[in-house]
Amino acid sequence: MFRLFKNWYHNHFSQPGTVEFALVLAVSFILVYFFMWLVGPLVVALCLAYVLDWAVCSLIAKTGLRRPVAATAVMVIFVSLATLILVLLVPQVIRQGAQFYNTMLAISQDAVTTEFTLSGRDVDAYFAAWLYSIIQMLPDPLPSMLTREDLHAAAASLRTQMVSYTANLMRTQLMPSVVNVFTYLMYLIIVPIFTFLMLRNKEQLQRRILTYILPNNQVLIKEFWPAISGQISGYIRGKLLHIIIITCVNTLAFRMFSLNYAVLLGLGVGLSVVIPYVGAVIIAIPVVLVAVFQFGFTTTLFWLLLVYLVIQLLDSNVLTPMLFSKAMNLDAFSILAAILIFGGLWGFWGVFFAIPLATFIKTLIVRWPSAARDERKMTALPQGNCGQEAADADFTGKSRQ
Repeated sequence: MFRLFKNWYHNHFSQPGTVEFALVLAVSFILVYFFMWLVGPLVVALCLAYVLDWAVCSLIAKTGLRRPVAATAVMVIFVSLATLILVLLVPQVIRQGAQFYNTMLAISQDAVTTEFTLSGRDVDAYFAAWLYSIIQMLPDPLPSMLTREDLHAAAASLRTQMVSYTANLMRTQLMPSVVNVFTYLMYLIIVPIFTFLMLRNKEQLQRRILTYILPNNQVLIKEFWPAISGQISGYIRGKLLHIIIITCVNTLAFRMFSLNYAVLLGLGVGLSVVIPYVGAVIIAIPVVLVAVFQFGFTTTLFWLLLVYLVIQLLDSNVLTPMLFSKAMNLDAFSILAAILIFGGLWGFWGVFFAIPLATFIKTLIVRWPSAARDERKMTALPQGNCGQEAADADFTGKSRQ
């Protein structure tokens, strides 16, 4: 057992700097796990800095401005747009969220609401009658085993559970976050300052981090950092653009059909893309509930659900591959496993960074230096040189001819 551990340690940690790098990774994981509540503003500012750095670099390349001036101009534009969005969007979302929560409570209690044309009992009766008509066409003894009353009770139970789940999700997850005003005020003040400082002093901060992380060996981190940094920046920019596009498209589609709570539901669909696969299923529940209770079982409901389905298909088959062709080089199992693990560790931010964290772990596994890999390279080196010399000689001969 000791020899097995010794061989494993020699194979993976014999290269210079590997032990230090592993200790840095372990300490970083412990600090983030136990002090995520403290470094939250830094995480948000780092995400925004990754997004806005592209604009700063483009402005420097086109106008020749110094980095402090370009960072100031980009931050002024960003803060102005963010303030405009907050003033126009946030009040509508809060108002529609409160109305939606009260309506869900009324539906769960079989109360009549003015926003919808159908009540809970009407929906239960329709589904019970539809299922009963299907069961009657089946062979015996299935039609005699289930009565219309049993189906009506099952439909009522299912409807109550779905509505209660939606209302409970808003009460336990969304409302406490919205009501926590002091936290958001702190974020609104501290996050832009951190973001501006990161953009303005990018080179100095990177040199400082490199100096303090691995002062004895910079080769290892310079091998990992370009690939990891490019993937993280591409993923964050793509994800924020993904949320904006899906939010706008779904809100416009819901407004075209005059669906109640269009802004709230459109924003919910946009935020659901943070959780691949699972988010689309979760947000579909309130969208379908609102559409069914408002329009009933009419052609309007059919066209609305068809448009919503087409948007989801275009998102998954066209928009997502276009935005994340390089960042999401993971299979579905790895993505779902990363969401489950990192979401359980760090909540929303764990889900948001699940894909880049999984990509980071994959890069570590693939590119981590090992003694066996170096020995294979040294063994294959003479053959590679001979092959290269032969190719060069052949190319030179052809060129001379």
